[in-house]
Amino acid sequence: MHSDASLFLSQIWNCSRGEANSRVHEFFETPYFKKGIQPIPGAREVLHNLSRFCNLSVVTSRQNVIKDHTIDWLEKHYPGLFQDIHFGNHFALDGQSRPKSEICRSLGAKILIDDNPRYAIECAEAGVRVLLFDYENSYPWSKMESINQHPLVTKVCNWDEVEQQIVSWIIS
Repeated sequence: MHSDASLFLSQIWNCSRGEANSRVHEFFETPYFKKGIQPIPGAREVLHNLSRFCNLSVVTSRQNVIKDHTIDWLEKHYPGLFQDIHFGNHFALDGQSRPKSEICRSLGAKILIDDNPRYAIECAEAGVRVLLFDYENSYPWSKMESINQHPLVTKVCNWDEVEQQIVSWIIS
């Protein structure tokens, strides 16, 4: 398990790191995880638009144990859109974990879209611009006061804002 991520969720859920890890793995067995997760409104259209002038890759903290499920989900909802899919393997019961900043650096990534402030700061500190995604200000885990102070982190609340921000960076 990635220690920062386990600490983060244990604080949100007010439980031990071990309990947070158990909850994450129990979630993988639920029908909602297996069949019910739908893309966020606007994501498909905006990512398709961005793919015309950006190379898109997925950098996820997801575990290797759900790698096949994740790839199948991405292919179902975003066929042919992503060049690469990279797994950080955080919260893993076994196997190596890899920081998102390291993955982004190895890809030469210029921008990361993420909903986790800790990953946002980590990647911003590595020189990557980050769009901290807090869908309609509804993600309690995306709130962190200090995040607003970092010059490479910009908060966005929907996919239209993602598109507008990326386009503005490209044309400036």
